Amino acid sequence: MKMTAFKLFPCLLMICIIILSCKKTDVTEQNNAICAQLAGLHAHTAIAVTKGQQIDITADSLLGAFYSWRGPGSYQSDYQNNTVAFYANYSNEGWYYLTIAHNACADDRYDSVYVDVKFPQGTAPCTPANNSASFGGPLLLGDQAYSFLTFGAVTGGYGVTANSSNGDLHITMSPYWLTHDFEDGIYYTSSNQLPDYADLDKVFISDVNQSIYWVAEPDKPVYISHVAGKKRITFCGIQFSGDWGGTLYHTTVAGQVTQP
Repeated sequence: MKMTAFKLFPCLLMICIIILSCKKTDVTEQNNAICAQLAGLHAHTAIAVTKGQQIDITADSLLGAFYSWRGPGSYQSDYQNNTVAFYANYSNEGWYYLTIAHNACADDRYDSVYVDVKFPQGTAPCTPANNSASFGGPLLLGDQAYSFLTFGAVTGGYGVTANSSNGDLHITMSPYWLTHDFEDGIYYTSSNQLPDYADLDKVFISDVNQSIYWVAEPDKPVYISHVAGKKRITFCGIQFSGDWGGTLYHTTVAGQVTQP
């Protein structure tokens, strides 16, 4: 016996409902699986990066996901994996925040990583007597033994003043160090008498000896460390220049000062 169209229609309708219901169930399960995977994604970076090295930040992969990074210095990127800097500077240090979204999920995934930019490490190649400076050059300049030292705020930044009977040593650093303890490592001399806040590794050094104002030439290494919890600054054979009566003189200076 043939089934009439009237009798066939309810059966077809029921089959369609079952098929659509199955498809809906499958999609829901797929979305749930995607969202469970999304919730387990993480951001990654090196724990510490030395200045001058490359900084990379990466995230776990999820097909169809959208990525958004935000970080120091108005850094932003919508790529999953990024090179923040080919040559890291201290301005790159800080928190990098990641948002991962997917159209299948109502909730986004949030994570963050801290990029710590370290100072290059090294040991001073000389061993000056503590709280002293030795001079060499065409002028007869007496060495200095410092009897009074101060570490702290100076005009324009953080500074060190060391007094002796025949002249004084002055060291000026970034005002950043007014609220942070020194990081051990290699810093560099600067020609800028007032280092900027971001110039964390810049050191301006001047000295008065034989009534001449001497200034260290730039880009020479200065070694900063802690000894028994006290800040220590050491420099070795750095050339200083000074003007006397219209004549420019040069001398080399090695010195070391330790926080009282």
